[in-house]
Formats: sequence, structure tokens, C-alpha cells
Amino acid sequence: MPWIQNIALSDVPKGRHIRIGENSMLIQILDPDMDFPVPQHQFKETHQFKFLDIEEDGMTNNGDGTWTDMSVHAIKDQDAAQLVGLLQHAFENRMDVIVHCHAGICRSGAVAEVGVMMGFQDAESFRAPNLLVKHKMMRVLEWTYDENESHTVNGVTLPSGIIVPGKAVDWTNNNEKVFTLAAERRERRQQQGDE
Repeated sequence: MPWIQNIALSDVPKGRHIRIGENSMLIQILDPDMDFPVPQHQFKETHQFKFLDIEEDGMTNNGDGTWTDMSVHAIKDQDAAQLVGLLQHAFENRMDVIVHCHAGICRSGAVAEVGVMMGFQDAESFRAPNLLVKHKMMRVLEWTYDENESHTVNGVTLPSGIIVPGKAVDWTNNNEKVFTLAAERRERRQQQGDE
């Protein structure tokens, strides 16, 4: 069974991911103003996307009591359809998949979580899926989902294949989400001896 792993941007040029073979796919997701890193390893296929890590309403807290509408930079329906198509292609062709975003947690975590739900083997990387990305992909697949789903940190896959929250989190805003996840990732890497 092919596997899927979400990783950080900084892991790509260093090759810090599960060993890949010839039959592998790299999915890169970055902010619109960023450049894609050159991977250390050769992938059979590489696909690139640019959209921000923002949720459904697209409102971002500026930290001073004001909010900015960033929805124009959110994942588009066509991006979600393309991501689903790539995962279906990879699964049908037994391709292992590495997917990265900036931190390797939210956008790539959503793609990895949907991949696990589709049948990929879970590499069990730290993830807290962006719900807008996850839900748009699930809509493409015509799957039902809870519109009020809480953010989760590393969902747990039951024997039935259903993913349930490992730890539900309620963030006040995107800044709190970023800082909380960065701290948790740093702690996890220290425990694993990666830092």
C-alpha cells in the first residue's frame, strides 16, 4: 500500500522524509509570495500549488484588534479538485506521496489526512489539518463532513478507517494557531532528537 507523509518546507532540500523510491510524487504548497524549494531527492512527479493557510471565512487577525480579509488567497475549488485528482492518480499507480507546505502541519496535513482517508498508509507525521483545505477536498470526493468540526492535532484512525480527533483544539485566531502549532512541533522535534 502506498503511504503519504506531510513535511515542512525546510525538510524538502534536506531530504528529511520517509525514503522514497522511483515511483513517488511530491506535492508542494506555499504562500503566493514564496519560492518552491528544490528537493534533495528525485521524484517521478512534482506538483506545485500556491494558497495561504487560512480558514473558511478568510479573516486574519492583525494582532491590533483589526481584521483583514485574505479569502482571495485561500484554496480554490479547482485546487482542491486537482489535489484530489493527484491523490487518486498516485493511489491507483501505487505512488508514495510527500506533501509539504511551509510548516508541514496545516495545509499539507489536510492533504495527508484526506489521503489517509482515501486509503494511503499514514506516515503519522505531526499534523493539524487546515479545515478549509480538508473540507474542500472532501466535497470533491462527495464525502460528508461536520461543518462544525474542531481543529485537531494528529487525528486517530480507527480500524474502520474513520479519522477521529486525537486532541481537539479551539483557536481564537490564525496567529494563535500558528504559534501553538510551532511550539508543539518544536517540542516534538526535540523529543525525537531532530533539534
